[in-house]
Amino acid sequence: EMVVSVDPAALSARVRVSRAPTARTRVIPSGRRAMCAPTRANSRHDGRSDAPVYEYTQLSLQTKLGISLHDITPQVRAAIRESGVSNGTVNVLSRHTTTAVTINEAEDRLMDDIRQYMLKLAPPGDPYLHNDIHLRDGPPDWPGGNDAWRAQEPKNAHSHLLSMLIGNSLAVPVVNGELAIGTWQSLMLVELDGPRTRTVGVQVCGNKGGTSRKKVDTSESSSNAASKTYQPKEKASVSDGYKDPMDELCEEDPSADECKVFD
Repeated sequence: EMVVSVDPAALSARVRVSRAPTARTRVIPSGRRAMCAPTRANSRHDGRSDAPVYEYTQLSLQTKLGISLHDITPQVRAAIRESGVSNGTVNVLSRHTTTAVTINEAEDRLMDDIRQYMLKLAPPGDPYLHNDIHLRDGPPDWPGGNDAWRAQEPKNAHSHLLSMLIGNSLAVPVVNGELAIGTWQSLMLVELDGPRTRTVGVQVCGNKGGTSRKKVDTSESSSNAASKTYQPKEKASVSDGYKDPMDELCEEDPSADECKVFD
């Protein structure tokens, strides 16, 4: 029989070591991370606190018949300016089951291509179970009952399917108070069952910079009036819409070394 002797002092030391305090680590459970996760405020020498900002607003747009795309970049930029956030994230949410949001080039002919392509992906005239309205029941408290509800319910299964394919939310970095998007990128609301009045949720979150907060009108008409993005002009050259002098250079001389890489 083997006898093992244990030094009580050594065992006690091991226990004390195993119970030594460790540095705390903040863990965000998988699947629960928020794009605007709270951040700890930093103390400042002037006594103020860099507390994070969470500003939410809703844009309202009147859409067009069928499938239409609406550039909401000016309104989102206005919301960022109003929030005063210098660095952080802006979240954009489509608040309807038959609309979507996406980032792409807001060029008229391309948007026509997008509309036609979507109609090929999910043709409105195809048979869909959702469109069997006579087999569906409306809300129990609908005025007039099921017959009244069925009379106004649209056959729009293709719109729901396209909304799922395109996506309902965007998260875009905000750097130095500006959207960190590419030269040709625009944030767009995609209407899939218009015309209707639609709303888009915009939440800006991050830290404020040193600039003062200024109230800005985020309505579609006000933002579009101030925007220079893709406003059609008679006999206007392509370079008239450029915001960056480098873009105009590349239009005049595409062979230049500076113009060999594009978004």
